[in-house]
Amino acid sequence: MGERYFVLGGLYFAYSNAIKAAAGVKQAEAELIEIKRAHGLIDRVKWGKVPSASGRFLEGYKALLEKFLSEEHVYFKCMVVDTQINPLNNRKLWGGDTLVGYLKFYCVFLADGLMKRYPGYFYDLTIDDYAFREGCDCSVLERSVEGRYVKKASPETALCHCVMRTCDERESNLLQLTDLLVGAVAFAWNGGNSRISARASIRQGLVELLEERLKFRLTSETAWSAQKFNIWRLRPNPLTLPVAG
Repeated sequence: MGERYFVLGGLYFAYSNAIKAAAGVKQAEAELIEIKRAHGLIDRVKWGKVPSASGRFLEGYKALLEKFLSEEHVYFKCMVVDTQINPLNNRKLWGGDTLVGYLKFYCVFLADGLMKRYPGYFYDLTIDDYAFREGCDCSVLERSVEGRYVKKASPETALCHCVMRTCDERESNLLQLTDLLVGAVAFAWNGGNSRISARASIRQGLVELLEERLKFRLTSETAWSAQKFNIWRLRPNPLTLPVAG
């Protein structure tokens, strides 16, 4: 997390019921597995593991991005945080605890960026099994997201609006694809397109692939209403961030 811009993001699907949602996620996973198998990608896909040279593996990374871009019912949203303005290790607001900062920003991303934007749905959330600790874990995040959403959106129903679970990224190709897309945005925002090296050149090619298909630069914010690929730059008053739960 040494870069200036910190990016949180997620893939999301919209279905009318839980059965269709489960089937859609299962199908997406199967299609991603087949793409990886066809290109010899037996290990997990990550932005940090983008191949440093052209070849079969790099073509697999491109194929995964192309699959996302061509898939009608899969969307991506991310939130860009300027850590010079809103540091994860904010000493005044949460005692310099980076994990608490991470959870606070994650809460804002999920509650404000997704749930409040699309109210009326029940959200089945799966996140990467981050290095949580006892008393500051996924269950705390779930409660914080639910509380912030209810406060911000004032939904009519009093029932819960989300459930959250963690998953090992190695076991979820959708989480791996999310990492790839988040990495591309973070690379662009942190000046990756101006770097000069063989590795940077390969990554710049993946960014260009996304930009050519999306018709905008990844260093730009999108309109709040953008759906397929939405980039939201957070500009909060830090004091409005949720209190640790």
